[in-house]
Amino acid sequence: MNPEENATLIQETFDIIFQNSMDMIYLVDIEGIIHDANIQACRYLGKTLREIKNTELKNFTKEKRSFQELLKDTKEQGSQFKRLNFITKNKVEIPFHISSSLIKSLEQNFIVLMCRDITDIIDSAMQRKFLFELFQHDLLNNLHAELGYIDFFRRIFSKEEVAQETAEQLLNKMRDITIRSIYLIQNANINLLLQEERPLYNQKIADVITHAIRYLNNFFAKQIRTEVTHMEDLVILGDEYLHRIIVNLIVRMIQYTDDKVEVEIYVTKPKQDRINIKLHFEGILLSQDAKSEILEIADLDTKKLDVAVTQSMLERYGLTLKIENVKRLGEIVGTRMNITFPNIEWEKTDAEEKQKKKK
Repeated sequence: MNPEENATLIQETFDIIFQNSMDMIYLVDIEGIIHDANIQACRYLGKTLREIKNTELKNFTKEKRSFQELLKDTKEQGSQFKRLNFITKNKVEIPFHISSSLIKSLEQNFIVLMCRDITDIIDSAMQRKFLFELFQHDLLNNLHAELGYIDFFRRIFSKEEVAQETAEQLLNKMRDITIRSIYLIQNANINLLLQEERPLYNQKIADVITHAIRYLNNFFAKQIRTEVTHMEDLVILGDEYLHRIIVNLIVRMIQYTDDKVEVEIYVTKPKQDRINIKLHFEGILLSQDAKSEILEIADLDTKKLDVAVTQSMLERYGLTLKIENVKRLGEIVGTRMNITFPNIEWEKTDAEEKQKKKK
């Protein structure tokens, strides 16, 4: 496929995503002037793109001061979430959840606004049902902005730029977006499920590790290499999401290295009633702030979502996590994470012994 065909394919792909969204999407400059909008935005406003282009978006919002604050906060912080009322056609006011993200362009900075009509879920029993969908909507917008999604497609159309980008590079960019989207969305879903009452079952720790490795190989094979050096056929308490603790901690380490993450996983023999899984990261040194961030139990944060999910799961299963330096000849050469699990089989045997003694 030649560069010209590549550009056409990319243009068509972007148009399909942009124009078929059920949300209103606006591309504005940092002053709020509309540079582009999708079909859904035009339908809600009851105007053509030509009529709204190069006008101020705040003209269509009820809370004009809040809208200006949204632009200001987005410019300073990179992203923002806010609920505002848009004045649509026939002067009807409709509440929207707005997710804004800053895109740094080569020429000038833009802000992309994704606006979802939340009329049906305000003060209704459907709020819980739509929570995950709304959260997913924000995550995807932030992710697209972070990777320069809109800006990438805008700039790639010139023949000079297309000539510099190979088809493989383009595919890799799209693959990265897809993988990270799946990863973040699944984490959001798990965190919501963890808030509900769900039964825990006995599981073999070997199955948990095998599942985690399979997941890492499927989605992060180019970035992570795992090696299991020791395995015990032991039983622990958990559910089908238990493997995500291992996945999240390993994936988290991608942020701390430019190289491929290599992790050695091994399970210790039971010491009293506890089992340790040790994750050994050779060559990755965490700062004290990074360690504290991973160990800290905080509110759900889209930027630290994997940490929040891991901590929720640790709390649910009664697990503990310790992070320590690995030293050789007095020099720090890496990081080790110790996850401690209750040994269900040991507890059962110990209880039986105590029962016999009572008899």
